[in-house]
Amino acid sequence: MRGVLLASLAFLSSASLAAASIPPAPPSPNIQVKVISFAATPAAVTCGGGASARLVVGAPIAPRTWQIWTPPVPTPDYVPPKAPTSQTFTFSINGDGRVTDLKGGGSNLWLNDDQAATIASWRFAPNAPATGCSVDLAPTVTALAEASPAKLLEVAAGLSRGAAPELYKVLDATGDCYTGAHRRPATWVYPDTRPFDGKSVDPPSAAVTFDIDAKGATRNVKAAIQHGDPGLAKATVAAVTKSRYFPGTARTGCRVFIKARPAVSDPPPRPEHDAFRRPEDKCDIKREEMNLPAPMTFPPAFGYRGVGGWAIVRFDVAPWGDIGAVEVLAAQPAQAFGQAAELLVSSARPKPAGVGYHGCVIPIIYQMPPSSGDAPS
Repeated sequence: MRGVLLASLAFLSSASLAAASIPPAPPSPNIQVKVISFAATPAAVTCGGGASARLVVGAPIAPRTWQIWTPPVPTPDYVPPKAPTSQTFTFSINGDGRVTDLKGGGSNLWLNDDQAATIASWRFAPNAPATGCSVDLAPTVTALAEASPAKLLEVAAGLSRGAAPELYKVLDATGDCYTGAHRRPATWVYPDTRPFDGKSVDPPSAAVTFDIDAKGATRNVKAAIQHGDPGLAKATVAAVTKSRYFPGTARTGCRVFIKARPAVSDPPPRPEHDAFRRPEDKCDIKREEMNLPAPMTFPPAFGYRGVGGWAIVRFDVAPWGDIGAVEVLAAQPAQAFGQAAELLVSSARPKPAGVGYHGCVIPIIYQMPPSSGDAPS
């Protein structure tokens, strides 16, 4: 009886589906992928009053991919966005040659934080403070199919948060390393990056390509691109040459990226947060009583570049412990630290005190740990 019932239900379900009007699957959206490159690192920038600030050391702005989405069914009034030819950041330079008051970007077509973090790591000549400085990154656009293999490797190696999947498809087409079952490493040798770590805000990097034979040995190991000290690329080639995979089908077109850790940029000097208190503020809560989330979320792009910062935040606390009226009073060296601190304070959960607080002011400091590890023997 149960089998008859199940069969009847199945028949009814099939009949219902057949009678229903099921719309066809929507067409796939049209996504174009472009490669965005930026102007070379300038030797100097123009500041207020026409003064010129000399750049001592500055990492280049990493190229990236940009995905342009267009509707699957074009409409007459739809115009695809155009990439801007200008992307200007403004900033000041303190007495130590550090970038402060960094603002701008002017485009939501890619993540400005990646470019801002790079500029925040730049070092200018000390003892020459300046305001009203600016730099135009002057982005240029290249179709993915027209970009050189070296440029595609540079994009994949330089991005802290990944490139478009289509870029890796183009790179993967140069061999069969990433098709089918991947070869598993039996012994992978890492290069010793300690001689290169923490030496500069523009650390060396390299992309190394190689093949794998049927026995698992690496073959045709070579540095496809290198930036900065060539010693890191040589060390990576030597390490990959010593690496071994388990036996299997021979593969070609494998790749690995390596980058030394940048020198840490400590947070710039900050004013005493008590200077921001108002006469009407009534708050005696301490930062230690805030129950702030741990660990604090470091602005990702700035953490990748090793750039520290701070923010001074004002807020209220309800008698039951909820946080409200969060306001960023100051942040350095860039707005991203204020945004991160605002989210952090908003998520705090202080213990209910039975009384409310108004106008609490605390500093939030983002300090990177030292970048250099144990010194090589």
